[in-house]
Amino acid sequence: MTRVPLVLALLSAAGPAVAASPETAALPWGDWLSAALSASSSALVPVAAAAVTAGIARTAPWASSILTRERVEAAIRAGVDYGQNAVSGAMRGRSVAVSVAPAVVAEGTRHVLATAPARVVRGAGGAEGVAARIFRALPLDAQGSAETVLEPALRLLKADPPRRG
Repeated sequence: MTRVPLVLALLSAAGPAVAASPETAALPWGDWLSAALSASSSALVPVAAAAVTAGIARTAPWASSILTRERVEAAIRAGVDYGQNAVSGAMRGRSVAVSVAPAVVAEGTRHVLATAPARVVRGAGGAEGVAARIFRALPLDAQGSAETVLEPALRLLKADPPRRG
């Protein structure tokens, strides 16, 4: 607390000197600040780079799993949309009838397996996992179940296996 009045007293005493002759009271703080910053930057840049690299290394597995999960979900949405557009009798935005749902699941699965990266397909659980996820994402009629939709779709996929496009 005693430093503040002391600093104010020194500044008030230096006021008339600064007004009389600006060259004599000028402090070259810009010169010594730039010299100190240039000297310290050569030591701080590698430290900052190491800290950023360590942070990325710690979050990379976590970020990778989130990005893979998002990519799997996007591929499943694309498969659902593709299946609904590719099969006659199925329309986007409406519930899918049990009579066409296995074909929708099979076509959507073929599309995902042909277009998605192998890592995404593995993350979804292979061809059966992709088919099951598409089945769960479809808006089915009330009669739709795994026995009436998913099992016939898997049989369709085994009869005509998907090929990489």
